[in-house]
Amino acid sequence: MDALIHTKLAPPMWMGNQIRRDLLLARLDAALERRLTLIQAPAGYGKTSLLSQWKDRLDLHAVRVAWLTLERDDSDLRRLTRYIVCALDGAGPHDGEEGEHLAAALPPRAAVSAIVNRLAQESRRVVLILDDYHRAESPEVDTFVRALIQLAPEHCHFIIASRDYPWLGQSILAAEEQLVELTADDLKFAAHEAEALLARFHGEGLSGDDVRNIVERTEGWAIALQLASLSLKRGADHRRLVEEFHGPSSDLARYLSEQVLMTMPAETQEIVLRTALLDRLTGDLVNLLCDRQDGWMILERLEEQGVFLTPLSAERKAYRYHQLVAEHLRDRLARRDAAQFRALHRRAAQWFAQRGETAEAVNHAIQANDDAMLATILEDAGGWRLIPLGHQAMVERGLGKLPAALVAARPRLALARVYLEIKRGEMATARTDYDRFFAEAEAAGLSADQWTEIRVVGDVLADYENEPVTLDDLLARESLLRTLPANDHLVLANISETLGAKYFEGGWLERALEPTIAAREHYLAMGSLYSDVFTRFLEARIRQAQARMKDAAAILAATREQIEANFGPRSDLAANCAAFEAELLYEQDQPAAALALLDWAMPHMELSDGWTDVYTAAYCTAARAEASEGTLDAAQAILARARRLAGRRRLRQLDLRAALCELDLLIQYGDDPAAVAEAAEALDLDALADRGEEDSTVHRPVVTAARLCRARMALTCGDHAAALADLQKLRRWAAQHGAGRLLIDANILLAFGHRAAGDTAKARACFDDAVGTAMFQNIARPFIDQRRFAEPLLSEALGGTAQLDRFRAQFLKGIARSLAARPVAGPAPGLLSDAEAEILQHLGFGYSNKEIARLIGMSPDTVKYRLKSVFRKIGVHKRRDAVRVLRERGLISDGAGQPAA
Repeated sequence: MDALIHTKLAPPMWMGNQIRRDLLLARLDAALERRLTLIQAPAGYGKTSLLSQWKDRLDLHAVRVAWLTLERDDSDLRRLTRYIVCALDGAGPHDGEEGEHLAAALPPRAAVSAIVNRLAQESRRVVLILDDYHRAESPEVDTFVRALIQLAPEHCHFIIASRDYPWLGQSILAAEEQLVELTADDLKFAAHEAEALLARFHGEGLSGDDVRNIVERTEGWAIALQLASLSLKRGADHRRLVEEFHGPSSDLARYLSEQVLMTMPAETQEIVLRTALLDRLTGDLVNLLCDRQDGWMILERLEEQGVFLTPLSAERKAYRYHQLVAEHLRDRLARRDAAQFRALHRRAAQWFAQRGETAEAVNHAIQANDDAMLATILEDAGGWRLIPLGHQAMVERGLGKLPAALVAARPRLALARVYLEIKRGEMATARTDYDRFFAEAEAAGLSADQWTEIRVVGDVLADYENEPVTLDDLLARESLLRTLPANDHLVLANISETLGAKYFEGGWLERALEPTIAAREHYLAMGSLYSDVFTRFLEARIRQAQARMKDAAAILAATREQIEANFGPRSDLAANCAAFEAELLYEQDQPAAALALLDWAMPHMELSDGWTDVYTAAYCTAARAEASEGTLDAAQAILARARRLAGRRRLRQLDLRAALCELDLLIQYGDDPAAVAEAAEALDLDALADRGEEDSTVHRPVVTAARLCRARMALTCGDHAAALADLQKLRRWAAQHGAGRLLIDANILLAFGHRAAGDTAKARACFDDAVGTAMFQNIARPFIDQRRFAEPLLSEALGGTAQLDRFRAQFLKGIARSLAARPVAGPAPGLLSDAEAEILQHLGFGYSNKEIARLIGMSPDTVKYRLKSVFRKIGVHKRRDAVRVLRERGLISDGAGQPAA
């Protein structure tokens, strides 16, 4: 019974054929320069595998490596010393027997001396690896090993792998720079390592996204990835692989049961099962769920024991379990005792709700299957108020669990349902539900505060529907603001923001700024960055309408940085910001850059929350940019998409704006007067344009766009008097409202009308006004889009005898260069634009997008978008096919095949 097990003196035989961990192996090389290397991580993180790899790569002629895998019986010091001596002397069944028996006969202190003396006789470096140290750990063993580490000669190095965190004098060694530590975070598999592991067993079909999803799900846990690879070997569908990694029948569940739960004392098992219900664990929550008073000490003990528990910060103020472990433990408790499972979740929900941690409270109330508690938590936290604070997903999840009758019976929850429908773009359903709730509320005798909340949600709905309001309506809202409590920041912010948006829509730009800034201050007081972003969008739109493009661009750039940092670069907010930034890029005559930005943003916006302004900016900018690139058909297709979306979401103004944009493009680029007349008739253009006679905010952007279209049609047909009448009213209105951007368009057209009517002085004055408003803000696009009206005036300004100031001359020459580089108004004479042709010559030489961008001074995104445009024109999808087709058509050189030397 006393015989030693010599297989413990080498790594397990199954350690072969493992994924190489080169970065970790390089870090382990430092073990030869340090006294102690400690590898501490829970089961299944690959500690033994890593050490086996490292041992195999050492030069055993220069380094003497002694390996010992410990077991529970090795906590007996006499047995442990025998194994250590045997490991140092040799792995054979008879090697080192004399030293083994000598060590066995000595007391611990004398055994330390005997081992140290033996180490001193070794001429090579010596590395002693103690694997699975946690199995034999005891105070006596710790003292013995600590003494061995301290007294061993300088050429000796110790590596200890353990699930628990042993105390072996690390603080002193760390101070002397004699300590290397590797933890579970260090041992996690990176994506490229996981890909190599999973690809071994018929996993070649896994995409990069598949691998990333599996790594994210397993958190790089080696045993979970190993089990995944075995599942692939058995023929598992990789698309379902990760989702199957829980439940009592899985390989992982069996592993956890054997390696984690079954090795724990019964009391510890119960603590772990209960506390695994929580995503974030503190000592107070341990006390709550386990009816204890020593929660923090319990957490420290569990962490030391390596129970897959990870601190969430260096201060160790909170912990969490590995997600796969937690899921297994939760499922185990639910199957063992469903009543206890729900009761513990109910207890946690109440605890979090009392502390205002609504998201956690909602999650636990759902798990507790307690509808009344869930409804109360959501209502007490604010109901609909949670959505503009950025908690839409939480409210959606909570309401989705509740019966419809329970939601309808609680005003804030009923309003939350309407608000969610608004945010999902389900305007018809939102209007129906709101009107029904409003009618029921009138008979319910609600309080004044409740009626204020009902009106706020109604205003939000009307704002998204883009319902017209009058100036009297807006003044009444201003009066309402003065009656509300000064500390109800959410209600005040919502009313102020809606007020600013309606003033903007009506064209009262300066008046729109004050409530917009006020709304921002309320959102900041609440700490709601999510809602504040929308006030910044609105402020940027106001500045743009004032022709203060640089201010608008600066606001959007700062907002984009905040969005990317807090919500992600491909979030809904990022897509909205991209739409507004693309519009500014187009105004500065960068249509390809605008299209590159909208290429990802528009599909994202179609599937998420949006409102008329952001959709109009995206679709109309994309359409104008496509038309400017010579693809009028593509522009019309984009506007058709906009009108379909407008129909689905009941956005009447978006439908009109898209139709007017298409009419404007037909006037600019089309060659069919009948098509222009037909489009104008379908819109009832005269009726829309004449709405401007009314002193109201009825779809002011639509009225303005309609009147500009009518003026352009009149100028094109030679009806200068009618055009001038419309344009003079537009200019007068724009001047009164500070609408600088509209003034540019109106003055360009007025200049052409006066010139055609023979009044050159007025023509020159109007054109000078347009240039003066545009040049310092680099608003070049109005002159290019209206080239048939602007070009004669531009030529006269540059070729006249009057002296131009330096800034004006520079601006006008830049516009002239842009016009010279573009085809004349009407359909493009050739298939490709000059910019596209230039890119394609480089494409024919085999250059990448980045190389082409560097050669011609464009951004890679712009190059990418222009290539996509070309591919669409010639009906191909791949670069090589494009080169072949374009050579066949003679559009690029036949000899373009290799980069020039």
